Amino acid sequence: MNRRALLKLAAAAPIAPLAIQFVPMAQAAGHGDVTQVIGVQHFRVGTWVVTALLDGSLPIGPENFSNLTPEEAEALTRAAFLEGPAVDTGVNAYVLRNGTETILVDAGGAGAFPGLGALPAALEAAEIAASDVTRVVLTHLHPDHIGGLLGEAGPVFTNASVHVHAADIAFWNDAEIKAQVPEGFHPFFDLAVAVTEAYGDKIMPFDGDTDLLPGLAARALPGHTPGHSGFLVSSEGEELLIWGDIIHVGAFQFPKPEAAIGFDVDQDTAVSTRMALLAEVAESRLTVAGMHLPFPGIGHVVTEGSGYRFVPQDWTFSL
Repeated sequence: MNRRALLKLAAAAPIAPLAIQFVPMAQAAGHGDVTQVIGVQHFRVGTWVVTALLDGSLPIGPENFSNLTPEEAEALTRAAFLEGPAVDTGVNAYVLRNGTETILVDAGGAGAFPGLGALPAALEAAEIAASDVTRVVLTHLHPDHIGGLLGEAGPVFTNASVHVHAADIAFWNDAEIKAQVPEGFHPFFDLAVAVTEAYGDKIMPFDGDTDLLPGLAARALPGHTPGHSGFLVSSEGEELLIWGDIIHVGAFQFPKPEAAIGFDVDQDTAVSTRMALLAEVAESRLTVAGMHLPFPGIGHVVTEGSGYRFVPQDWTFSL
Protein backbone atom coordinates (compact mmCIF):
# COMPACT_ATOMS: atom_id res chain seq x y z
CA MET A 1 0.00 0.00 0.00
CA ASN A 2 1.51 3.36 -1.00
CA ARG A 3 1.43 6.51 1.12
CA ARG A 4 -1.20 8.15 -1.09
CA ALA A 5 -3.64 5.25 -0.64
CA LEU A 6 -2.91 5.11 3.09
CA LEU A 7 -3.79 8.78 3.50
CA LYS A 8 -7.03 8.19 1.61
CA LEU A 9 -7.91 5.36 3.97
CA ALA A 10 -7.31 7.64 6.95
CA ALA A 11 -9.40 10.38 5.37
CA ALA A 12 -12.23 7.92 4.76
CA ALA A 13 -12.36 6.87 8.41
CA PRO A 14 -15.04 9.38 9.48
CA ILE A 15 -17.41 7.94 6.86
CA ALA A 16 -16.77 4.27 7.55
CA PRO A 17 -20.23 2.62 7.34
CA LEU A 18 -20.12 1.01 10.78
CA ALA A 19 -17.75 1.03 13.68
CA ILE A 20 -17.06 -2.68 13.69
CA GLN A 21 -18.66 -4.48 16.61
CA PHE A 22 -17.95 -8.07 17.54
CA VAL A 23 -21.13 -9.66 18.86
CA PRO A 24 -22.14 -13.18 19.94
CA MET A 25 -23.56 -15.44 17.24
CA ALA A 26 -26.93 -15.64 19.00
CA GLN A 27 -27.35 -11.88 18.71
CA ALA A 28 -26.00 -11.67 15.17
CA ALA A 29 -28.30 -14.26 13.63
CA GLY A 30 -31.68 -12.75 14.53
CA HIS A 31 -33.55 -9.53 13.80
CA GLY A 32 -36.03 -8.75 16.57
CA ASP A 33 -38.82 -11.23 17.26
CA VAL A 34 -39.27 -12.37 13.65
CA THR A 35 -36.78 -14.53 11.78
CA GLN A 36 -36.88 -14.45 7.98
CA VAL A 37 -36.86 -17.67 5.95
CA ILE A 38 -33.32 -19.05 5.63
CA GLY A 39 -31.78 -17.83 2.37
CA VAL A 40 -30.73 -20.70 0.10
CA GLN A 41 -31.04 -20.90 -3.68
CA HIS A 42 -29.51 -23.39 -6.13
CA PHE A 43 -28.81 -22.98 -9.85
CA ARG A 44 -26.44 -24.45 -12.42
CA VAL A 45 -23.45 -23.21 -14.36
CA GLY A 46 -22.81 -26.12 -16.72
CA THR A 47 -21.89 -29.07 -14.49
CA TRP A 48 -21.39 -26.85 -11.43
CA VAL A 49 -24.20 -26.59 -8.91
CA VAL A 50 -24.00 -23.12 -7.39
CA THR A 51 -25.76 -22.45 -4.10
CA ALA A 52 -26.36 -18.89 -2.93
CA LEU A 53 -26.42 -18.51 0.86
CA LEU A 54 -27.58 -15.45 2.81
CA ASP A 55 -25.52 -14.54 5.88
CA GLY A 56 -27.57 -11.47 6.84
CA SER A 57 -27.59 -7.76 6.13
CA LEU A 58 -25.82 -4.49 6.91
CA PRO A 59 -27.36 -0.99 6.94
CA ILE A 60 -25.26 1.41 4.86
CA GLY A 61 -26.15 5.08 4.68
CA PRO A 62 -25.37 7.58 1.89
CA GLU A 63 -22.99 9.49 4.16
CA ASN A 64 -20.56 6.60 3.71
CA PHE A 65 -20.03 7.38 0.02
CA SER A 66 -17.88 9.95 -1.69
CA ASN A 67 -18.81 11.44 -5.08
CA LEU A 68 -22.46 11.25 -4.00
CA THR A 69 -24.37 14.30 -2.79
CA PRO A 70 -27.21 14.02 -0.26
CA GLU A 71 -29.62 15.21 -2.93
CA GLU A 72 -28.45 12.52 -5.36
CA ALA A 73 -28.67 9.84 -2.68
CA GLU A 74 -32.22 10.87 -1.77
CA ALA A 75 -33.31 10.81 -5.41
CA LEU A 76 -31.68 7.43 -6.07
CA THR A 77 -33.18 5.91 -2.91
CA ARG A 78 -36.62 7.12 -3.89
CA ALA A 79 -36.20 5.88 -7.48
CA ALA A 80 -35.37 2.42 -6.13
CA PHE A 81 -38.48 2.43 -3.88
CA LEU A 82 -36.31 2.12 -0.78
CA GLU A 83 -36.82 3.65 2.61
CA GLY A 84 -33.84 5.81 3.47
CA PRO A 85 -31.60 7.17 4.41
CA ALA A 86 -29.70 3.94 5.22
CA VAL A 87 -30.14 1.00 2.85
CA ASP A 88 -30.08 -2.60 4.10
CA THR A 89 -27.57 -4.43 1.92
CA GLY A 90 -27.30 -8.20 1.90
CA VAL A 91 -24.20 -10.25 2.70
CA ASN A 92 -24.09 -13.30 0.46
CA ALA A 93 -21.79 -16.30 0.12
CA TYR A 94 -21.75 -19.05 -2.49
CA VAL A 95 -20.98 -22.76 -2.61
CA LEU A 96 -19.73 -24.41 -5.81
CA ARG A 97 -20.07 -28.18 -6.22
CA ASN A 98 -18.99 -30.37 -9.13
CA GLY A 99 -19.08 -33.87 -7.64
CA THR A 100 -15.50 -33.82 -6.40
CA GLU A 101 -15.11 -30.37 -4.85
CA THR A 102 -17.29 -28.39 -2.43
CA ILE A 103 -16.00 -24.82 -2.55
CA LEU A 104 -17.20 -22.01 -0.31
CA VAL A 105 -16.79 -18.51 -1.75
CA ASP A 106 -16.50 -16.17 1.26
CA ALA A 107 -17.70 -17.12 4.72
CA GLY A 108 -19.94 -14.31 5.93
CA GLY A 109 -19.35 -12.17 8.99
CA ALA A 110 -20.44 -14.13 12.06
CA GLY A 111 -19.34 -12.21 15.13
CA ALA A 112 -18.20 -9.18 13.14
CA PHE A 113 -21.35 -7.10 12.72
CA PRO A 114 -24.88 -7.16 14.15
CA GLY A 115 -27.22 -8.67 11.58
CA LEU A 116 -24.75 -11.27 10.29
CA GLY A 117 -24.14 -14.89 11.20
CA ALA A 118 -26.86 -16.86 9.38
CA LEU A 119 -24.42 -18.76 7.14
CA PRO A 120 -24.23 -21.91 9.35
CA ALA A 121 -28.03 -22.22 9.30
CA ALA A 122 -28.06 -21.70 5.53
CA LEU A 123 -25.40 -24.37 5.04
CA GLU A 124 -27.40 -26.77 7.20
CA ALA A 125 -30.56 -26.04 5.20
CA ALA A 126 -28.62 -26.76 2.00
CA GLU A 127 -27.40 -30.04 3.58
CA ILE A 128 -23.77 -28.96 3.39
CA ALA A 129 -21.67 -29.77 6.45
CA ALA A 130 -18.65 -27.66 7.31
CA SER A 131 -16.57 -30.83 7.05
CA ASP A 132 -17.73 -31.26 3.42
CA VAL A 133 -16.02 -28.04 2.31
CA THR A 134 -12.80 -28.86 0.46
CA ARG A 135 -11.76 -25.26 -0.34
CA VAL A 136 -12.63 -21.78 0.78
CA VAL A 137 -11.87 -19.05 -1.75
CA LEU A 138 -11.97 -15.49 -0.45
CA THR A 139 -12.67 -12.36 -2.42
CA HIS A 140 -10.80 -10.39 0.26
CA LEU A 141 -10.12 -10.29 3.99
CA HIS A 142 -12.77 -7.85 5.27
CA PRO A 143 -14.63 -9.04 8.41
CA ASP A 144 -18.01 -9.54 6.70
CA HIS A 145 -16.33 -12.07 4.39
CA ILE A 146 -14.14 -13.99 6.84
CA GLY A 147 -15.89 -13.85 10.23
CA GLY A 148 -17.55 -17.20 9.58
CA LEU A 149 -14.18 -18.94 9.20
CA LEU A 150 -13.64 -18.98 12.96
CA GLY A 151 -15.76 -20.43 15.76
CA GLU A 152 -15.27 -20.72 19.49
CA ALA A 153 -13.12 -23.81 18.99
CA GLY A 154 -11.02 -22.35 16.17
CA PRO A 155 -11.26 -23.02 12.41
CA VAL A 156 -14.76 -23.97 11.25
CA PHE A 157 -13.80 -25.56 7.91
CA THR A 158 -11.20 -28.02 9.15
CA ASN A 159 -10.90 -30.01 5.91
CA ALA A 160 -10.53 -26.99 3.62
CA SER A 161 -7.63 -25.13 2.11
CA VAL A 162 -8.13 -21.34 2.06
CA HIS A 163 -7.28 -19.44 -1.11
CA VAL A 164 -6.79 -15.66 -0.96
CA HIS A 165 -4.77 -13.10 -2.91
CA ALA A 166 -1.23 -12.67 -1.58
CA ALA A 167 -1.59 -8.87 -1.57
CA ASP A 168 -4.49 -9.05 0.89
CA ILE A 169 -2.56 -11.37 3.19
CA ALA A 170 0.43 -9.01 3.16
CA PHE A 171 -1.65 -5.88 3.71
CA TRP A 172 -3.87 -7.04 6.57
CA ASN A 173 -0.99 -8.77 8.35
CA ASP A 174 1.26 -5.69 8.24
CA ALA A 175 1.63 -4.26 11.76
CA GLU A 176 3.22 -1.06 10.42
CA ILE A 177 0.20 -0.29 8.25
CA LYS A 178 -2.15 -1.08 11.14
CA ALA A 179 -0.28 1.39 13.36
CA GLN A 180 -0.82 4.19 10.82
CA VAL A 181 -4.58 3.81 10.26
CA PRO A 182 -7.39 5.06 12.54
CA GLU A 183 -8.15 2.82 15.50
CA GLY A 184 -11.61 2.04 14.16
CA PHE A 185 -9.97 -0.02 11.42
CA HIS A 186 -7.81 -2.08 13.79
CA PRO A 187 -10.35 -4.93 14.21
CA PHE A 188 -10.14 -5.48 10.43
CA PHE A 189 -6.44 -6.25 10.82
CA ASP A 190 -6.95 -8.28 14.00
CA LEU A 191 -9.49 -10.62 12.44
CA ALA A 192 -7.43 -11.12 9.27
CA VAL A 193 -4.41 -12.03 11.40
CA ALA A 194 -6.51 -14.41 13.50
CA VAL A 195 -7.81 -16.18 10.40
CA THR A 196 -4.44 -16.54 8.69
CA GLU A 197 -2.82 -17.79 11.90
CA ALA A 198 -5.66 -20.23 12.66
CA TYR A 199 -5.57 -21.83 9.20
CA GLY A 200 -1.77 -21.79 9.07
CA ASP A 201 -0.33 -23.92 6.27
CA LYS A 202 -3.82 -24.38 4.80
CA ILE A 203 -3.65 -20.77 3.55
CA MET A 204 -2.92 -20.93 -0.18
CA PRO A 205 -1.97 -17.50 -1.58
CA PHE A 206 -2.54 -16.72 -5.25
CA ASP A 207 -1.49 -13.71 -7.29
CA GLY A 208 -3.43 -11.86 -9.99
CA ASP A 209 -5.45 -13.64 -12.64
CA THR A 210 -4.88 -17.34 -12.17
CA ASP A 211 -6.58 -20.72 -12.58
CA LEU A 212 -7.31 -22.30 -9.21
CA LEU A 213 -8.63 -25.54 -10.72
CA PRO A 214 -10.40 -26.52 -13.94
CA GLY A 215 -13.51 -24.35 -14.26
CA LEU A 216 -12.57 -21.88 -11.53
CA ALA A 217 -10.26 -18.91 -12.09
CA ALA A 218 -9.38 -15.95 -9.88
CA ARG A 219 -9.57 -12.50 -11.40
CA ALA A 220 -7.82 -9.49 -9.88
CA LEU A 221 -10.28 -6.66 -9.14
CA PRO A 222 -8.18 -4.33 -6.95
CA GLY A 223 -9.10 -1.13 -5.15
CA HIS A 224 -11.59 -2.16 -2.52
CA THR A 225 -8.62 -3.95 -0.98
CA PRO A 226 -5.18 -4.48 -2.53
CA GLY A 227 -5.95 -8.11 -3.33
CA HIS A 228 -9.70 -7.90 -3.91
CA SER A 229 -10.61 -10.65 -6.39
CA GLY A 230 -13.47 -12.14 -8.29
CA PHE A 231 -13.91 -15.77 -9.33
CA LEU A 232 -14.96 -16.91 -12.80
CA VAL A 233 -16.92 -20.16 -12.75
CA SER A 234 -17.13 -21.87 -16.15
CA SER A 235 -18.42 -25.15 -17.55
CA GLU A 236 -19.93 -26.36 -20.83
CA GLY A 237 -19.90 -22.88 -22.36
CA GLU A 238 -21.61 -21.23 -19.38
CA GLU A 239 -19.95 -18.66 -17.13
CA LEU A 240 -20.60 -16.84 -13.86
CA LEU A 241 -18.41 -14.10 -12.39
CA ILE A 242 -18.64 -13.85 -8.60
CA TRP A 243 -17.36 -10.29 -8.27
CA GLY A 244 -17.14 -9.79 -4.52
CA ASP A 245 -17.59 -6.17 -3.44
CA ILE A 246 -17.69 -4.36 -6.77
CA ILE A 247 -21.07 -2.99 -5.60
CA HIS A 248 -22.09 -2.27 -2.00
CA VAL A 249 -25.39 -0.42 -2.47
CA GLY A 250 -26.84 -1.10 -5.89
CA ALA A 251 -29.32 1.77 -5.70
CA PHE A 252 -26.36 4.17 -5.58
CA GLN A 253 -23.50 2.54 -7.45
CA PHE A 254 -25.20 1.08 -10.53
CA PRO A 255 -26.60 4.43 -11.70
CA LYS A 256 -23.58 6.31 -10.31
CA PRO A 257 -20.56 3.94 -10.43
CA GLU A 258 -18.15 6.72 -9.46
CA ALA A 259 -19.61 6.65 -5.92
CA ALA A 260 -16.96 5.15 -3.65
CA ILE A 261 -17.52 3.68 -0.20
CA GLY A 262 -15.44 4.50 2.88
CA PHE A 263 -14.30 0.87 3.17
CA ASP A 264 -12.31 1.15 -0.08
CA VAL A 265 -8.59 1.06 0.67
CA ASP A 266 -7.88 2.90 -2.60
CA GLN A 267 -11.02 4.68 -3.77
CA ASP A 268 -9.63 5.83 -7.14
CA THR A 269 -8.62 2.30 -8.09
CA ALA A 270 -11.90 0.86 -6.78
CA VAL A 271 -13.89 3.28 -8.93
CA SER A 272 -11.76 2.55 -12.02
CA THR A 273 -12.13 -1.20 -11.47
CA ARG A 274 -15.90 -0.91 -11.03
CA MET A 275 -16.44 1.28 -14.09
CA ALA A 276 -14.33 -0.96 -16.33
CA LEU A 277 -15.98 -4.16 -15.08
CA LEU A 278 -19.55 -2.84 -15.36
CA ALA A 279 -18.86 -1.80 -18.96
CA GLU A 280 -17.38 -5.22 -19.68
CA VAL A 281 -20.17 -7.34 -18.23
CA ALA A 282 -22.87 -5.14 -19.73
CA GLU A 283 -21.29 -5.58 -23.17
CA SER A 284 -20.65 -9.33 -22.80
CA ARG A 285 -23.93 -10.11 -21.00
CA LEU A 286 -21.93 -12.18 -18.51
CA THR A 287 -23.92 -13.46 -15.53
CA VAL A 288 -22.61 -11.96 -12.29
CA ALA A 289 -23.00 -12.59 -8.57
CA GLY A 290 -22.21 -10.15 -5.80
CA MET A 291 -21.79 -10.39 -2.06
CA HIS A 292 -23.80 -7.20 -1.51
CA LEU A 293 -26.44 -7.54 -4.21
CA PRO A 294 -30.01 -8.37 -3.10
CA PHE A 295 -30.16 -12.09 -2.32
CA PRO A 296 -29.44 -14.36 -4.13
CA GLY A 297 -27.33 -11.72 -5.84
CA ILE A 298 -27.38 -13.30 -9.31
CA GLY A 299 -28.18 -11.41 -12.48
CA HIS A 300 -27.01 -9.21 -15.32
CA VAL A 301 -25.91 -5.63 -15.81
CA VAL A 302 -27.36 -3.42 -18.53
CA THR A 303 -26.42 0.08 -19.61
CA GLU A 304 -28.96 2.74 -18.63
CA GLY A 305 -28.35 6.41 -19.31
CA SER A 306 -24.91 7.41 -18.06
CA GLY A 307 -24.84 4.47 -15.65
CA TYR A 308 -26.11 0.93 -15.32
CA ARG A 309 -29.00 -1.14 -14.02
CA PHE A 310 -29.00 -4.58 -12.38
CA VAL A 311 -31.45 -7.18 -13.74
CA PRO A 312 -31.90 -10.03 -11.22
CA GLN A 313 -31.94 -13.56 -12.59
CA ASP A 314 -35.34 -15.23 -12.38
CA TRP A 315 -35.95 -17.94 -9.82
CA THR A 316 -34.56 -21.29 -10.98
CA PHE A 317 -37.49 -23.72 -10.87
CA SER A 318 -35.49 -26.87 -11.51
CA LEU A 319 -31.90 -27.98 -11.85
